[in-house]
Formats: sequence, structure tokens, C-alpha cells
Amino acid sequence: MLRRVVPVFVLGAAAVLALAGCGAHDSTGQVSVTVSANAADHPYEVKVYASTGKLSEHQRVFAGGTANFAGVPLGPVTIRASGLCPQHAKVTNDEVASVTLGTTGC
Repeated sequence: MLRRVVPVFVLGAAAVLALAGCGAHDSTGQVSVTVSANAADHPYEVKVYASTGKLSEHQRVFAGGTANFAGVPLGPVTIRASGLCPQHAKVTNDEVASVTLGTTGC
């Protein structure tokens, strides 16, 4: 009888710990991207690229607007929009990375 109870108890404890978040680690963060108000008045396709070069997120943003991206992989990222200077940021799970895309400083 005891032989059956111990494995069931161990599996139950492991399930509770997994659901409670012990050992669970969110490997994503957030980026807030503002398109400069000085940019041309049309929508820009803002793209966030992970350090691997893979597209992580994208969204259309008008001049003077801000897009917030969640689920961005941790680490260095590059943010691009056609006609605007690319920016680099480091995404952490501690705080939101913020960048402004503009037409100067490329």
C-alpha cells in the first residue's frame, strides 16, 4: 500500500509546484516604441527583431503614436520602421524597454 502512495504523493507535489510557478520563468519582456511626432504623417509598420534576427512583433503606428509590445524575447532587440532610423534596446523582465524612432541620428 505504501508503495503506491509515495509515487502518487511525489507526482502530486510536482504538479502543485509547477502550477504555483516554482521553476517557471517568463523569458519574455515588453517594449514601448514611440514614432517621433516629426515623422511624416502616415502609418509606419514598426517591427521588433530578436537578437537572432527573427521578427518578434509588429504593429502599425502613426507619427506621434506609441505601440506597446509584450511577449518580446529577453535580450538585445532591434526596432525598425521603413524611413525611420533603427534603434536598439535590451529587453528584461524587470522593466519595459522604451525607444523612439525618428528621422535623424541614423
